[in-house]
Amino acid sequence: MKIRICHLSEGVAGHDGQVFGVIKTLRDAGYDVSTKTVSVRWKIHFLRSLLRLLSRKLSKYPNFIARKLILFCYKFALVNEVDVIISGGANLAPLNLAISKTLKVKNIHLSTPRDWKISDFSAYITSSKVSTSPSNLVPEIVPNQFDPKTCKELGTKFISEKGIEGIKFSLLVLGGDGIGYTYTNREWIEIIDNFSSFCKSKESNPLFITSRRTPKEIEDSIKERHDVSMSVLFHSEKTRGKFDHLLYIADYIFVTEDSSTMISEAVSSGKKIISIFPKNIKAPDKYLQIIKKYEGLGFIERCDIQNISNFSITGETNIQERVENSIKNFQRLLVDRLR
Repeated sequence: MKIRICHLSEGVAGHDGQVFGVIKTLRDAGYDVSTKTVSVRWKIHFLRSLLRLLSRKLSKYPNFIARKLILFCYKFALVNEVDVIISGGANLAPLNLAISKTLKVKNIHLSTPRDWKISDFSAYITSSKVSTSPSNLVPEIVPNQFDPKTCKELGTKFISEKGIEGIKFSLLVLGGDGIGYTYTNREWIEIIDNFSSFCKSKESNPLFITSRRTPKEIEDSIKERHDVSMSVLFHSEKTRGKFDHLLYIADYIFVTEDSSTMISEAVSSGKKIISIFPKNIKAPDKYLQIIKKYEGLGFIERCDIQNISNFSITGETNIQERVENSIKNFQRLLVDRLR
């Protein structure tokens, strides 16, 4: 079945990543998906706070006049001939609602709720239940573009191409300050030092993935101290590289806890993840609930920076079957909402 998707984007990587995860879910369900990404900005930049407030209040009762006023708040290219409007982040929910009701098409949104009604969306995706409406879908794993099958396929191919059969690897995925997590310079150094010690104790080779938020000087330090020929480094490559294969070849995966997207991607490899956290955490409750949920499901084990070098995972480490079931359950619920 063909489905034409309009993806509203304000250029926030975390939001777009989750949207692409939902689109992947539809493709994996058998849909022939075509996607058009529409860049969105506030109509008058210096009035963005007022426009944000106005659009949210208008979205509570999206009648004809309210929809016209909401559309006036944003700057974007007109869309037509689409079947589904999809977006992520609270700023875009009113626009999603206005366009979908104007065009009389289905809509999907990912964010915490504000003034609008969850029932006004075909599928409203959140990390925890926020409504009794059947539109409110709560996947166990935050939607992303990774899955165990793809990681295995690309990882197996990578192992063969590089001739690294039988070699052990450990992977460190680094984010940076954000969502209430703050790392001191000393903590960054301790993360690298303790991870290196862990690799030596396990007789495994260190691999690294860095992100936009990783301090460049930390990435430079990694390059000076380690062979990074198989690592994926954001500042060096000027882009967020592909790393499905690294998730497969790594026996141990450490991820800094400041990004639900990074953790979700790593978990989607089908392996239990070790999430690293600093001393200073002032994250909102809604974010800490995601971490607590993953921990409760046995998808992650938490580790403070000082204990990385001697950390030992407890319980099952291969969670592939449960991850695949989680992905399939979300796929089924999403497809049902779009019928």
